[in-house]
Amino acid sequence: MTNETGSARELIRFGWQSALIAVAACGLVFAASNATSFKDLNSWTYDFTVLAGGDTSVSKDVVLVDVDEESFARIGKYPIPRSTFAELVTKIGQQQPKIVGMDILLSEARSPEEDKAMQAALTSAATVIVASQSSSGVLPSLIPLPMFCQPENPKAASGFCVDGAPGAVGYAFVNLDFDSDGFIRQSELFVPGPPRAESFPLMLAEQYAGEAISPVNHEMASFHGHPVYFADETEQTMLIGSWAKQPVPVIPAWKVLSGEIPPDALKGKLVLIGQTNDAARDRLFSPLFRHADPDGSRLRLGGTEILGAAIRSLLEGKVVRPAGATARWVVVLLFAWAASFSMLTMRPSIGFVCTVVLAIVPSVLAVLLYSRARIWLPFLPVQLGVELTLPLSLGLQFILERLVAHEAREQRKQLMTLFSSYVDPAVAKTIWARRSEVSLSGEERVATVVFTDIRSFTKLSAGRPPAEVLSWLNMYVTEMDKVIRDYDGFLNKFIGDGLMIIFGLPLSQGPSEDAKLAVQASLAMLESVTKLNELNAGNPAIPQLRIGIGIHTGTLMAGSIGSASRQEYSVIGATVNLASRLESLNKPFKTEILMSQATHDMVAQEFTGIRALGKSSVAGLDEQIEVFTIDAQEKLMEPKHRALFEKAERGHKWTA
Repeated sequence: MTNETGSARELIRFGWQSALIAVAACGLVFAASNATSFKDLNSWTYDFTVLAGGDTSVSKDVVLVDVDEESFARIGKYPIPRSTFAELVTKIGQQQPKIVGMDILLSEARSPEEDKAMQAALTSAATVIVASQSSSGVLPSLIPLPMFCQPENPKAASGFCVDGAPGAVGYAFVNLDFDSDGFIRQSELFVPGPPRAESFPLMLAEQYAGEAISPVNHEMASFHGHPVYFADETEQTMLIGSWAKQPVPVIPAWKVLSGEIPPDALKGKLVLIGQTNDAARDRLFSPLFRHADPDGSRLRLGGTEILGAAIRSLLEGKVVRPAGATARWVVVLLFAWAASFSMLTMRPSIGFVCTVVLAIVPSVLAVLLYSRARIWLPFLPVQLGVELTLPLSLGLQFILERLVAHEAREQRKQLMTLFSSYVDPAVAKTIWARRSEVSLSGEERVATVVFTDIRSFTKLSAGRPPAEVLSWLNMYVTEMDKVIRDYDGFLNKFIGDGLMIIFGLPLSQGPSEDAKLAVQASLAMLESVTKLNELNAGNPAIPQLRIGIGIHTGTLMAGSIGSASRQEYSVIGATVNLASRLESLNKPFKTEILMSQATHDMVAQEFTGIRALGKSSVAGLDEQIEVFTIDAQEKLMEPKHRALFEKAERGHKWTA
């Protein structure tokens, strides 16, 4: 009885220990899930799932009439004449399809004869939805010419044409939704209004099915008796679930033009017209690109083929349902707990085998869910969580917390002793945090140096008690220091009422980014001085301040300067001297900011208020230099937190 009680207690202890390890593993997976590399790997595992659980069925509803390579060669003209497309539409219309989707933009005029032929073809077919383009990013909004469609609402990116007018029956945007890695895995459904516009696949599917999509809740809609789950609830996109090497049956356009297809081949069908020839440049990356044929070639689908896959997903109820966040993390937690429990309760060899099995099972489960129910359960987080339980369960965390912490304390003690002579604690902390990237022995670097000075400081401080001067001077420096820190600057020296600031040391974001931050910080310092003056207006103890700023980017020597008992991290060189000289030139130029040609060349594309002031002599230089200023009212590019977010999205890395 006692042994049984002890065993039960031990299992309970292992159970909650495994739970703690599983929670820790989930936390690490969650932290890693925001990394770009993790997102890319997760997308690749999705592509693997699509290929493993792929769709080999053939559509009975959708047909693509494709201007393929052979059709393009037979036509023998580039661009393909609009009259040729008009003939193609006419011949398709004669077969009485239920609806035709023309993935060809008709937003530009051709010759009058060609345009009239196209108008007549669209009118006679009476079932054609033509392509438009919704404004997105750098893409402008494009709708068909009025002779091809007179929109009921000209402001809408998609809609119906005026009833009874010559041309098509409607138009819809054909924009494709690219993921961050350049692949297409999902399709847009709407463009938010007003007025709300429907995508090309959705409008064609609705016209073919004879019913409209209806909202259910924030997670899904309903169409043709099937749920339509949103891949992105905000954008209301859907994951395409009808991927195949040939998503829809294809009929070469030349066969239609030459009459070499049965007279009823397209009757009652949803017919797409598109191009996959190389001249059209419309072959795109999809999950199928991960599949390699025996000859090693990779498959890229035409844009119209992808639109066809989206239409099939809507008509056949194959829109993929992404597993909810709660379900995903519960699965990660359960698998991590099971792996940890096996490692703690079994012999290491058996526990390791169980962990390997638990790492494989999620991928098999994901493929089964996708192939049988079109549910996407990301298995990379599950596998990573299981793998992380190995070191955690073996006590690696316990070892690291002690051995690594002890080693870190010793290293910190040695390094902080070495830098105890530095006057700025922030420098020492930065050096400690990025110690592998910083050289203190002296190295040549490219950085941007900024000098600031209070105008007429001697006059402002004359006759005032020193304590009063020190008080408002400290207030000014405090505000400047806040701005400098916000823009990643390094306040290196106080020179009386002047400041020497460095951007790009001891750590750099790249010379151009450092120069841009220097200019942004300079504009922010001027704005901060203005706010200080407004705040202290009417206070006789605090004068109204004006400052001058000089900025120069160039090569300098950075490192530890001083004696054995007193050192500081600083910079020397002609770059520093020129920045100081530029600051002093503000007075004769009657400006607030002056920058050199080198700085100007790095930031000219980032700011609109930069003006050239011509050449000027500078003390210590034989030749005159070009000087530039920037309007103090220039709007700052972005707040710092937004800039840092964009750098993280781009995978930006700091350099030393």
